Amino acid sequence: MANKFIFADAKKCIGCLNCELACAASFLGISLDEAYERGLNGEELIHRNEVIKMANLTAPMQCMQCEDAPCVKACPIDIIKHEDNHIKIYEDDCIGCRSCAIVCPFGAIVMAERSEHNQNVTNLVAIKCDLCGGVEGKQACVEICPTDAIELIDYDEYKIRKQQVAFERLNPYA
Repeated sequence: MANKFIFADAKKCIGCLNCELACAASFLGISLDEAYERGLNGEELIHRNEVIKMANLTAPMQCMQCEDAPCVKACPIDIIKHEDNHIKIYEDDCIGCRSCAIVCPFGAIVMAERSEHNQNVTNLVAIKCDLCGGVEGKQACVEICPTDAIELIDYDEYKIRKQQVAFERLNPYA
């Protein structure tokens, strides 16, 4: 089975940032309302996706769950694993070396400050989307999106969509 990843349709995305809030709430194990309140009170909420804007389009950018993930190969302590059709970082064991972030072709791995400073490690930890634990149908960003711009797909579906877009560009009246 092929890895699945979050696909965002920039034509549908309105840049509301609900996906970022839902992601942070999911990883903190709190409700959306509580995450919203914490954000209003100035607490930094760490989300594993990032809504980016280019020209007049917005869309969340997150880990593409690469089949041949360079981050897995780059990790010097082998804490990034290909498991259950997604790429998982065992954050508690991360030493903060940044190797994975450097090699990620999508810029989807970011370094965050660690809340507890463990011995023998930096105060940084690599974080990225892990599809909410890899449980299909439980992706917080997909569930919250008001325009259905975000969905979970595999690479076969992505290739089909890419061909459709190319066809539409070549045949605008079709």
